[in-house]
Amino acid sequence: MASQPIDTKSFHLTADPQLSSPFFSLLPAEIRNLIYVEFWHLSSSRQHIIFGPYDPPVVPEWSHLPCITDPCAEDIRMAKYAAENDSGARTVWGARLKSEWCLHWACEEEGKDRHVAAAGRAGSIRSSTRTGFLDVLRTCKRMYIECLPSLYSNTTFVFTNTNTAAEFLALYSEDTERHPLRSLELCIRAANILTEIYYPTGGPGGDEGPPAVFAGRARPFLSMQNNPWQRVCDYLIKLRDLQELRIWFDSSDLRPWHKRVSETRFFGKLFDVRVPDKSRFVLGLPELPARRGPDAQLLEGQYLEGENLEHAPFTVERGPRPNNWLVHFHQIGVRQTIGF
Repeated sequence: MASQPIDTKSFHLTADPQLSSPFFSLLPAEIRNLIYVEFWHLSSSRQHIIFGPYDPPVVPEWSHLPCITDPCAEDIRMAKYAAENDSGARTVWGARLKSEWCLHWACEEEGKDRHVAAAGRAGSIRSSTRTGFLDVLRTCKRMYIECLPSLYSNTTFVFTNTNTAAEFLALYSEDTERHPLRSLELCIRAANILTEIYYPTGGPGGDEGPPAVFAGRARPFLSMQNNPWQRVCDYLIKLRDLQELRIWFDSSDLRPWHKRVSETRFFGKLFDVRVPDKSRFVLGLPELPARRGPDAQLLEGQYLEGENLEHAPFTVERGPRPNNWLVHFHQIGVRQTIGF
């Protein structure tokens, strides 16, 4: 994946029409397009978009990795962690619970294995996963121009980082003719510094939310109107070809989701995103307990439930999430009080 989209206008001016090639001169465009789609499927039509290396000091760059995770699969990490008696295996599952890739922890591990294998062959971990994408795109300029829209319209792009999603959409969402993005998936483990700026308080910030605070220092450049998640939402609103959107959220906060996240504020802009079929616009959120306690009263009425969902263009699916507090206490050695 290039850091900047190639200027296909110059390609149009310099591309050879390839009239001597039977592929272009004999096959109709519809047949050629079917062939392109088969190439994308062979390479995996679900691709993680990554910016940066798995390990330093490699210079960060755009890359992609086939997704091997079923987005509808149950999250088994907490159950495996709780049931594991072997300390080594529990450490592995503990790391998976903290993975920024969330449900896609297996994809992360597969990607690291591929990079290690590449390093063994080439003496470097810069080698990325080889797929049929580049084989097709590099064939000739005419094929590049012709197949590019097919690639973007027939691939589900998967993101596990809001900054990466925002940067990718900034590059590829403007030109819908060349990059007709139709299927996206975000699986995000949000930092508490991101969710806290949406937390309703009567203090500084008012309706705009409190100032972001990290390690005791205010971060005025982070606000409800200026942060990576809001930029992602702004780009999603502009996508007119979008046919499928799945968003799965969790938080790295040790405190429970229902005590710290204002869903109506945090996901408010998603009400302006348009996907023709509501069942294909899925927002996966943590479960809400029936009794939320007095410390959650400030968030009363700010969950996506009841009348707050009446006009939502998406479907909310709730499910269990890892218990960060439990894992934290266990990993610092406080075992006797957590029942494991």
